[in-house]
Amino acid sequence: MPYLNVGETRIHYHTFGEGEPMVLIPGLCGDLYNWKKMVPFLKDRCRVILMDCRGSGLTEAPDRAFTMSEMADDVSGLMNGLGFARYHVLGWSMGGNVAQEVALCHPDEVASLILMSTYTRRPDRSSYAIDAMLNSVREGASISNFMQMMNTWCLTQSHYTGKKLVPQPRNGVDEGRMLRGFLRQKAALDGFDSTRRLHRIACPTMVVHGEEDIMVPFHMGEDLARGIASSEMVCVPRAGHIIPPESCSSRIVSFLERCSVELHALAADRAASLAKE
Repeated sequence: MPYLNVGETRIHYHTFGEGEPMVLIPGLCGDLYNWKKMVPFLKDRCRVILMDCRGSGLTEAPDRAFTMSEMADDVSGLMNGLGFARYHVLGWSMGGNVAQEVALCHPDEVASLILMSTYTRRPDRSSYAIDAMLNSVREGASISNFMQMMNTWCLTQSHYTGKKLVPQPRNGVDEGRMLRGFLRQKAALDGFDSTRRLHRIACPTMVVHGEEDIMVPFHMGEDLARGIASSEMVCVPRAGHIIPPESCSSRIVSFLERCSVELHALAADRAASLAKE
């Protein structure tokens, strides 16, 4: 089980495939296993790096609050520590906020940016709902029940057609530790706002958003794309907050081919040569 020490944090990560490096950042309360269905679509094109953010999964961090910029520094530290000076970044939901912060704080490292189901400032209604869900865990509900409630906001109406709730038993995990991590991620999320900084993102960017997303309404994805000059918008029909990989992976792979790390390096070398002439 691979770990890498990055400053004060011990990051849990997995790697798959060969090619240009690409890091995938999960959303609030998620871990690297959330990407298991996406990896097969990318591993033939990229060296895919999955990670647990501080506050979730098996990553270990100091027992204190943290910010989105610290989470971005974790991403940069992991990728640099693995030997990658330049890489692609894909973030989903809260992971898209972390990804934005990576592009803003470490612009020379990001070859391209893919922002999926994300936003510049967390939506008030979904934030309120998540706070209520987290409070239910404080009052005795299980983490499993919390995740079931979260999924009703992330998946579409058609997904639940004919389904009945099957309560999930407690699975013996340290729910107190998980709750503390989730609360700290939520606090970092509440403190994030990129609205007035989007114009500073200069790398090629793709914004991918589900047409039926109720956690983060579609117009928020459009607002995000409008704020980044170098961005393109992809609407995924009939998708909610969780976007099926098969419905967007071909567009992502095509985008990555146009934003090759190698092509950027050649362009930079050419620009440096011209500057000397």
